[in-house]
Amino acid sequence: MIPRLILALVGCVIFSGCAYRVGPTSTLGIRSIAVLNFHNKTHEPRLNVQITNAIIKRLQTDGSIKVVSEEAADATLSGTVTRWQRTALRYSRVNVLLPGEYQLIIYAHATLTDNRTGKRLVENDFIGTTFYFFSDDLAQAERQALPLAADDLARRITDRIVDAW
Repeated sequence: MIPRLILALVGCVIFSGCAYRVGPTSTLGIRSIAVLNFHNKTHEPRLNVQITNAIIKRLQTDGSIKVVSEEAADATLSGTVTRWQRTALRYSRVNVLLPGEYQLIIYAHATLTDNRTGKRLVENDFIGTTFYFFSDDLAQAERQALPLAADDLARRITDRIVDAW
């Protein structure tokens, strides 16, 4: 009887120190969010749609904040894709004028507004990056790289909203 009591007390002490929580982990105090279509100030078509969809997908995958309509949401995320930039990183050994690897950077400004108070909870500039190699078709290589940079941008935005640390 006494060994069981001691074992139960030791178990309570060990497991009471865990800092795990069930439910939303956002430090912003929101449980639901509406994600508006980002505006696109670039000349790259549908880039804003890729970013908006990537943000929604990341929020749904995380599951700590529910994505709902604007009328039902605690907060609304809006944003603008301000520009994207391609930078040559490495050049071919055979032809030093021909880049072999590029870095693609997408710049965006995002704002998270509390629908209950009208207060801006987050307002920051964010970037998303990726690297890609150029072989024969630069346009095709960029089309494949843009979703990766959009996903990186979405990760950075959602981490800022969801991360409890």
